[in-house]
Amino acid sequence: MQFVSEGPCPDLSKVRQFARRRRHFVDLSFSALIAPTGQLRNFAHRLSSKGNRVKKLLAGGALAVLAFGGMVATATPASAHNKNVSYDCGFVNVNLEWYDGAKVTVVIDGETVTDEEFSPGFDRRYELSLDEAHEFTVSVDAYDDDQYDFTESGQIGVCQTPPPAEFVSPVIPEAVSGCAASLDDVVLPSNTDAIAYTKTEAGIVAALTSDAYAFPEDLGAYQPQPDGTALLPVDAIVFEEECEPAPSPTPTPSEPSVAPTDEASVPPAPAEPSASPSPAAEEPPVLAATGATVGGAVAFAALLAVGGVALVWARKRMQQGA
Repeated sequence: MQFVSEGPCPDLSKVRQFARRRRHFVDLSFSALIAPTGQLRNFAHRLSSKGNRVKKLLAGGALAVLAFGGMVATATPASAHNKNVSYDCGFVNVNLEWYDGAKVTVVIDGETVTDEEFSPGFDRRYELSLDEAHEFTVSVDAYDDDQYDFTESGQIGVCQTPPPAEFVSPVIPEAVSGCAASLDDVVLPSNTDAIAYTKTEAGIVAALTSDAYAFPEDLGAYQPQPDGTALLPVDAIVFEEECEPAPSPTPTPSEPSVAPTDEASVPPAPAEPSASPSPAAEEPPVLAATGATVGGAVAFAALLAVGGVALVWARKRMQQGA
């Protein structure tokens, strides 16, 4: 391969002189990078004595680089605290490094999910739902110096619209009736993936198990409640009937018992007749043996007496006439 020169050939002596100066400058720059600070000043002085402005600028840049590197190398671990809180749809990430003992507290949607001490670092990711908004706060209490304490808060909006809820209707159990019927006699419906049933004093309560389900507007005998549940009142499934009173047992009569006494029983004395005549309106007493009344018996006795007197008088007249 041949090289074609389009101009005059350069002076080789000048080329060699430039190369020697360039190599000498590079050697000096490398020595300055590894030399102490006092030698750096000498290096800068030697370069400035050459009168080359470019070399002065390079020397100043080398000094600045070395000074910055010394500051980084001599920095204490306390100044290297690193905190990083990042968040997006579906997560909050907390990364803490180079802490000489600290306490981190993480609150998401009003609930404290982390409250613990750590050293030297802490790294955790918190998964969040996509179909609702979230709020969070991350607080760090550094034990080595209060200047490293910090609190960061943020909000995450709804990232995904949830699917429409599935409508489900609660089951009405079989009603019971009777004079002693109660809610305890009602058989509770079985729980499903969508509805859970419980008994209360007011009736049967149907509660949805998640937001993926919803009650329809028409719940039949169930009544919607402010807390999102549905209530089936007691009087809708328990029908009490009036109970017939049970017949009371008839008591068995018992004969009165008379206690025996040592004294002989005395018959009662006959009642004396009343001096005042009994009113005419009253019916005369009836004789126990004949059934005749007392007045009739007296009249019959008087008639016999009068007849006897008349018979005696008649006999006496007959005797006198003879």
